[in-house]
Amino acid sequence: MTRTTISVLLAAAVAAVVAGTAFAAPQGETASRPKLDANNDGAIDRNEAAAHPRLAAKFDQLDKNRDGRLDASERPQHRGRGGHRSHGGIERIVKADADGDGRINRTEAATLPWVGEKFAEIDANRDGYIVRSELGKYRERMRPQREAEHAKRAEERFAAADLNKDGRLSRVEVSEKMPRLADSFAFMDEDRDGFLTRADLAPHKR
Repeated sequence: MTRTTISVLLAAAVAAVVAGTAFAAPQGETASRPKLDANNDGAIDRNEAAAHPRLAAKFDQLDKNRDGRLDASERPQHRGRGGHRSHGGIERIVKADADGDGRINRTEAATLPWVGEKFAEIDANRDGYIVRSELGKYRERMRPQREAEHAKRAEERFAAADLNKDGRLSRVEVSEKMPRLADSFAFMDEDRDGFLTRADLAPHKR
């Protein structure tokens, strides 16, 4: 193969990659869908979250350390069409698999706090390893508990913000008690009655 032929093939390969990237762009962040981390500082603050109503509605719930920012570990792991978690969660698991055998042993699990703590519960067949299917089944078993905990926290926050105890939140109450949702008020107030109810704040079921 001549040097000229090799150059032509390399050029074609590069062109294919560029074309693939261009076609893939609409699947990610676009002009019509603002980038989450607008200032590229590695975290999402309340102002950035305000541009994404669903995230804004869950901001307090996700902000575990109450620092007003969502770092990588606090961001929601979105599910794909098949119900599996996005690449972010998978990448952390793969990174923990130090020997690359497709399984997570106890030593490797120690680098993933929640996996290490629940290793015995996740390792259903007790073979000393955790595989993808065991992780998936564990998450499904724990889903009712997670949802109950989330619902409890959401109710506590709603009750604390409902200053006049009328079962709904006015703009003033949201501004005072849930300031991170203030910018999303109009979008979430779909019936335009000037109040947010528990139903308005509840996550949409797919």
